[in-house]
Amino acid sequence: MNESTYLELGKQISDRLRSSQLTYFIAVSAITAVIVFGRGDDVNLLLTILAVGIGLFGILSFDAAQQAYIMLNKSMPESMEGTPIGESTKNPAQFQFYRATNAIFTSLIAVIHVITIYK
Repeated sequence: MNESTYLELGKQISDRLRSSQLTYFIAVSAITAVIVFGRGDDVNLLLTILAVGIGLFGILSFDAAQQAYIMLNKSMPESMEGTPIGESTKNPAQFQFYRATNAIFTSLIAVIHVITIYK
């Protein structure tokens, strides 16, 4: 793969992750506002489904972007492999750490939402 293709793919992955993060954060903020500022007991099930769905969206979209970065780095052009950024991204374990922390924190936020709904 040549450098321009590699950089363009990296930009596309970053753009996808950025838009997914924005969507997730807006959705989490909206459901948090609904839970805190006004709701009736008749919508608890709907809010629970929404909280779980938002959590799944966050986990799956963030994880997909991390997997894409891992695969992209396996295709890194030889001219970039020797650079400091190329050396620092050779080990996929760092991406596994981010994948795990994203899943843990996103799940924790969803669980807190569900607990708060039924409290």
